[in-house]
Amino acid sequence: MLFTNLLAATIRDSDSLLLNAPDSWKQGRTLYGGLTSSVALHATRELTGETRSLRSALISFVGPSADEVVATAQILRSGRTAATVRASLSSGGTPATEALLTFSDTRESAVLYEPQQAPKVSAPDPASVLNFAAMGGPAFMGNFDIVPVGGGIPMSGASKPEVIWWARHTDPSARGTDVGLLCIGDVLPPAALTMTTTPVKVSSMTWMVDIVADDLSTEDGWYLFSSSAESVRGGFSTQDMSVWNSKGRLVAKGRQTVTMFG
Repeated sequence: MLFTNLLAATIRDSDSLLLNAPDSWKQGRTLYGGLTSSVALHATRELTGETRSLRSALISFVGPSADEVVATAQILRSGRTAATVRASLSSGGTPATEALLTFSDTRESAVLYEPQQAPKVSAPDPASVLNFAAMGGPAFMGNFDIVPVGGGIPMSGASKPEVIWWARHTDPSARGTDVGLLCIGDVLPPAALTMTTTPVKVSSMTWMVDIVADDLSTEDGWYLFSSSAESVRGGFSTQDMSVWNSKGRLVAKGRQTVTMFG
C-alpha cells in the first residue's frame, strides 16, 4: 500500500485515529519505526489542527506496533511562536510509541550558519536501485528506492560503522513533505550492522529528529542519508544521522539509540 493511501485510510474515532497497516510496512513483528513516527505526526495534524511546520520530534519506541494501531494527540502548550504536542500510539491495548512534536513558523534570524556539507558522492542512478526487501531485508524497505553510495552495508564486516545512501519514497505523493520525511528518515539500517558478518537482531529504542530546512523539496524525491555509530557496546549503539537534499543542503539531523541482540 502506498504511503499516502495508508494515511488516507486512517479512521477517525472520536478523539483518536485507527490504522491497520499491511505487512508490507512491517519490520519483523512490528511496524517500521519511520512509519509509526509519521503516523504520530499525521494524527497530531488531524486531531489537533496544528498547521505550523514540524521543527523537532522526540520519539520513544516503547513496544511493538502490529495489527490495529490507535493514535491520540494532546496539545501540551500552544503559544504565539511554537506548540508542543504529545502523540501516543498503542497496539493491542498496550503502549507502542510515544512522541513529543514541536511546531513553529519560520522567523527572521540575526545569525545564519550552515557548516555541515554533504559527503561527496555520485548522483542517484535509478538503474542502481537495490530492492533490499527482495534480498531478505525487512518488508518495509520495499516502499523506498535505495542507492548505496558510501560506507558499508549490513554484514559486510566494515571497519568503520557508517552508512551513506540515497533514498526516496516509491510513492511520489510522499516526497517533499514533513510527514513523508519523518517516514523515510529512519530508512537506514543501524550503522553498527555494517561491522557484523552474521545476522544480528536490532531494534530502535529512541529517535530524535530536528528539521532544519524550511523547504523540504529535492530533485525527484531523492535525499542523501548518512548514519554513523559513535559507540557500540553492552548491547547498545548510539548513532548520529544526517539528511541532505539533492543540492547538498542539510535538511534534518538526528540521533538514535539502538539495542542489539547479539
